This record gives sequence, C-alpha cells and structure tokens, in this order.
Amino acid sequence: MRLLLIVLSDTTREAWGIELAAAAHVPQPLIIVGSPGQAAQYLQEQNITPSHIVLDTGPRGQDVLAEVDLLAQQCEAGTRVIAVGDANDILLYRGLLSRGVIDYLPMPANPTEIVHILTAPPPSAAAVETHQPTVESLLEVAEKVLAPTPPSQREKRVFAFLSAGSGDGASTAAVNTAYAIAQIYNGNTVLVDMDYQYGMVAKHLNLQSPYGIRELFDHPDRGIDTTLIRRMVANYGKLDVITAPSELRYLPLVSAEAIRDLVATLKQSYDNIILDLPHVWLPWVASVAQQSTKVVVVSQLWLKSVSHTARLMRVLRELDVPLEHVVNVINRSGAKFKEAVEPRDFERVCGAPIDYTLNNDIKTIVTAEASARTVMEMDPSMLATDINRLAHGLCGLPAPERMETKKVSLLDRLKG
Repeated sequence: MRLLLIVLSDTTREAWGIELAAAAHVPQPLIIVGSPGQAAQYLQEQNITPSHIVLDTGPRGQDVLAEVDLLAQQCEAGTRVIAVGDANDILLYRGLLSRGVIDYLPMPANPTEIVHILTAPPPSAAAVETHQPTVESLLEVAEKVLAPTPPSQREKRVFAFLSAGSGDGASTAAVNTAYAIAQIYNGNTVLVDMDYQYGMVAKHLNLQSPYGIRELFDHPDRGIDTTLIRRMVANYGKLDVITAPSELRYLPLVSAEAIRDLVATLKQSYDNIILDLPHVWLPWVASVAQQSTKVVVVSQLWLKSVSHTARLMRVLRELDVPLEHVVNVINRSGAKFKEAVEPRDFERVCGAPIDYTLNNDIKTIVTAEASARTVMEMDPSMLATDINRLAHGLCGLPAPERMETKKVSLLDRLKG
C-alpha cells in the first residue's frame, strides 16, 4: 500500500485503527479522527492522495453519503475503499456500493478480514460484465452482512471488578472498560454498580436513576425478571448502567441465590455483564466471583495493595476459581510510591502474573470525572490505549499493538 488512510468516527476507535494498520503491515498510516468531509478537507489542504482507505462512518446513516462524495473527489481512480460502521441500514449499504466502495462491514470489524478484502485484486472487466449486481443481490448480501448474531448464539461474559485494597481504582477501571467494551463489541453491554453504600458510577457519568440496584437490594425476596431489569437500567450511549443508591444507606442482607438470579436474568438480555463489586467480602461477593467469566483484580504496586492481592488470590483459590479466570491489573503504573514493589515481587508474592497495566494519568482521570465522561471520550492518551487493550483482552479479541502513527485531529490541523 502506497498510503493507507484510516478515517475514524471518534477517538474511542483509535486502538482499533492501530490494530488495523498493524494487520496491514503499514507502520505509519494516516489516521484522521473526524468525519469524511473533514478528511476530504485535510487531503485537499495537504495535497495527499491515498491508495487505500478504511472509512469508519460510526452510527451515521445515509446522511454520510454526501461527505463520502467529497472524499471521493480527493482520490485518484483506482483508490480502494472499504467502509465500516454501526448503522444497520440497507440504503446506506447500497449508497456506498454505488459510489465504488468495495464493501461495508458492521463494527467491530475484523482487521485481518478488512486487509484481505482491501488488498484483493479487483475483478476483471469481463467478470464485472457477466455479474452485474442487481437490487435483489445487493439486498441478499446486505441481509447476510448486516444481520445481527442471534442472542442465543452469542457468548455471555461476566466480568467482576474488585479492588485489592481500598482506593486501588476498580470502579474507575470498571466504568471505562465497560464503555470501551460497549464500543468495540457488537452486542449488548451492561455495567452494574454493586457497591450499594459507596457506589459512584451514577455520579461519574451524571446519570439520574430513581431505582437502580436498590430495587434488588431493598427487596431481596422479590422475583427478578427482565421487566424489573428494564426498570433498573439507565443509559449512557451504547452502555446500559444499573446504578447504586445516591445516598448512604444501611446494607441489607442479600443472599447469594438472589445474586445468581440477577446474573442469570441479565444474561437473557446482555452479552457482556460488568459487575463493579464493593470492597467488602460477603457470601454474595464470593458467589459473584465463582459465576464470573473473569475476576478482574485491580491493584497498585505498593506494599499494602500487594498484601491484599495475595490474600484475595488465596481466597479465590479456595473458592476453586481457576487462575486463568483471574485477571490482575496494575493501576497507576509508573507511579512513585514510598513503599513501592517491583512487578516481579508482586507476581512472586501473589503467585500470579500481571496481565495488564493502566498508565498513571491522574490528570485525564480527574478531567474525565469532572466532565462526567469516560477516559475513552477524552483526547487520545496512553491510559485510553491501556483500557482498550484490557477491553479487547476480556472480550477475547487481539490486543491492539502500540505503534507509532501519524495522527491528525481537527485541533492539530487548526494549529498548523
């Protein structure tokens, strides 16, 4: 490829774009975060002509086609273009194909598949002449491409986030990872704030919900069904959230059976269930750990946190939670602690490897929380990349590689 242009609808797709460039073996792609129209304007100003384009239209439908036309005006004949997006829109699909786009794939699209389609030799003129697409054939292909996977065939995943020590950051990790999963995974995702007394997810995302998890905890004997779940849920974009009470309340007795019923009911509606657990050890917390696909233990590299992590690991082993089901995440990686512990010592004491690290970026965290947004919605950062890697790993997707890229944002262009 002479020049690969990747147009991303927003910054949350950046890690996916880097993964795509790696699959294409392009060390320095041109990545533009913005609309097709903004990409066209940049190409015109810089007098750049890409040979291959991957265009992410995000949630937009047919309204994006006019901007695709603007982008086409900045391309040479023979430029190969493939589009990806979130819209399940047959008219958008047909509009893109009529403009010469090779294909349209729903997100999260497989980077390897995109590269294969993008680099495949175009059909010969004779082949095109003998196989002109009809409206019926376009509809047939679109139905296959855009049809969602039936819920019964999707894998159901439960991710329990737990701080090793108070303040280690499991809630922050849970909120941001849940948002990332909701963006990259083509399935329904819910975040449940199970810290009944001190849960901060609602405040973090500025959500107003009169019910939330209180509906279950205050009435543990009430039957749980999908109607109750719908009543409990608040929405944050693609992410559904079940919040904790906004005021301090006494923690009622909740049985492990009630929590099992909750998880089983959530699985009827959601593919990814993220549970933010309180920093307290109760029978129902142990039950959640046993039911989870992955238990994400969030720690820091200092003495107190490592000690608590080691205790947690022993308890999880006693509960017969397999080691491969435990994901150790080091928060504030790179921070300077008075009682700092080396990573190798953490692994030796805890008897488990460090699976992921989250960059020590207090400024981005504080700015995101102050604006009631996630880290993934802020400017690109190492922390956002780390969270994206964790989200990909939990979903069983290849972790995006860190690589040097030429990134262009509107702010960069205005500064220039």
